[in-house]
Amino acid sequence: MKAIVDSTEHTQVSSDSKFDEEKLKEFNNLYDEQNPKYLGLHQEFDSFEVKLKSHYYIGYRWFNDKVNEYIHIAPKVNKNYQADYLKMFLVCLKDPITSKHLDETYKIFFNEKWIEIENSKDEITPLLILQFLQIVKNISIKGLKKGYIKVTENLTSKIKGKILINQTIKQNHFKNRLDKTVCNHQIYTVDCIENQILKTALLQCSRNLYGISNDDIAKLIKSNLNSFDLVNRKEVFNSDFSKTKYSPFYKEYKEALKLAQMIFKRFGFSLNDTDYKEKYKIPPFYIDMPELFERYVEVKLREKYKGALVSGYGRKDGNSYHWGLRPDFILKEEKLIIDAKYKYWFKESDKANKFKGDYQQLSLYGRVTKIRKDIGLSDNEEAKILFIYPKVDGKESINDDFEKEKDFSNICKFGIKIPLKELL
Repeated sequence: MKAIVDSTEHTQVSSDSKFDEEKLKEFNNLYDEQNPKYLGLHQEFDSFEVKLKSHYYIGYRWFNDKVNEYIHIAPKVNKNYQADYLKMFLVCLKDPITSKHLDETYKIFFNEKWIEIENSKDEITPLLILQFLQIVKNISIKGLKKGYIKVTENLTSKIKGKILINQTIKQNHFKNRLDKTVCNHQIYTVDCIENQILKTALLQCSRNLYGISNDDIAKLIKSNLNSFDLVNRKEVFNSDFSKTKYSPFYKEYKEALKLAQMIFKRFGFSLNDTDYKEKYKIPPFYIDMPELFERYVEVKLREKYKGALVSGYGRKDGNSYHWGLRPDFILKEEKLIIDAKYKYWFKESDKANKFKGDYQQLSLYGRVTKIRKDIGLSDNEEAKILFIYPKVDGKESINDDFEKEKDFSNICKFGIKIPLKELL
């Protein structure tokens, strides 16, 4: 297997890339930067020269799985720093509302052929562990499901289920214990196979928190394990997953067990397996960084505005507007339209003209009749627009210190700091 493209988000693919001219000709319709199939790779024309650029998707996708050629896009690098998507996810997962709407931020293709990568380039395992821990936390809060399991017991003066005659004779009658009977019967308990798998997966996670161990994660693991105190760990096999059962009332189990299965495939099914592997296989996946940033901003906005914030405004399952225009958030009481843009954090300059295209887009929101009606604007009122973007030295949280844009009426911008990780 080889990476036909190995680059970072929103950059021009280097000329020494293995994505040569012949392969470029095969994909002469590769213009859609919003298409995650090839992680947003798209062609741009510059002085009659075709250039290949990446978009804001990161992850691994197949270019051609038949000849084992794949694409890898990593987070953008600014000097010695990268956007720490994992910490952004952690912030979002801790919010009870935003945590339920992370499905559009990433996608994992479990059913596609898996890609062999180097251990040092792993970008999905920490995310999977974090997502798994959060889902198990939700299960713990709701309460563990119970199931019927078969047990064998040597009962005194009573019979349950099926009598095991041979065992009863050997264990009891030969010892003159005629009051005892070995029986095989079912009990209804939390110590069912689904919970046993989840507990063992939790233990596997606690042993393999490479690069993501911090107080929040440690507390989450400890809390989850405490909830599984009455559940026994077991030696898990891949065949065990075919024995699991799902219930509409415990719908979280399906996703949790799917993630648990992947964690076992990643680290091994045995807790005693300590062999470090230089390479291993992962399913193709992508993370939509602008969508993740939008959810991150949503958490920060909720911290300030609480329930007054209306988010997901005009999403696929919500309202639609003329020409597909929809703002990310609105504050009806403030008559404020808010949009989050995952741009600029890696740029040194902060000149107003680089924002103009986005300001023009945001200005259109204030002219859409339905949006104006929804935020309570009269015919003579002008909408207030707030543009939130990531900034290396930005604010940790949202406050009222908005920067007014002198070239545009009623438009402000706010640079918020996003988590960064230092590259070694």
